[in-house]
Amino acid sequence: MTATPYQRETRRLSVAQWRELSRTGPAPPMRIPLEGDSMRPLIRRGRDRVTIVPLERALRRGDVVLFECPPGRCVVHRVYRLAPGRVQTLGDYCRNPDPWMPERCVMGLAVLAERGRLRIPLDGRTARALGRIWMALLPVRKLYLSVRHAVGYSLRKLGLRR
Repeated sequence: MTATPYQRETRRLSVAQWRELSRTGPAPPMRIPLEGDSMRPLIRRGRDRVTIVPLERALRRGDVVLFECPPGRCVVHRVYRLAPGRVQTLGDYCRNPDPWMPERCVMGLAVLAERGRLRIPLDGRTARALGRIWMALLPVRKLYLSVRHAVGYSLRKLGLRR
């Protein structure tokens, strides 16, 4: 299997170093593991790596982005809504969208998720369309997660589950 341009040019930098590079000029792609579950099932905590590139185009609904909000906290979520100068994001496994934030908080665009040998492109038209469908299912997902939580709570109370 041949390496993609993103894989060949990836360097090992901290997010802070990468952010400074991207602010002052061209920055190489950055591969990072995610520490939370907010992007499940697309990206799994600690096992999958996400390739981030500097944002060089306008954001689109369905893009997966790296942003910093509040300062010092970096998160990868999907663009849920856009307004002039503002963006609202939503994690694939989250019940509620994040608060609106200034567009300048977005540091980069996630272009690839890697799961072992599997490469999942995140920046194409198909990936964004699937992301928009997933976001449109938010009311159904909320209901599912609420029922799942209630059943789990009941089973724990009855001693049938830890």
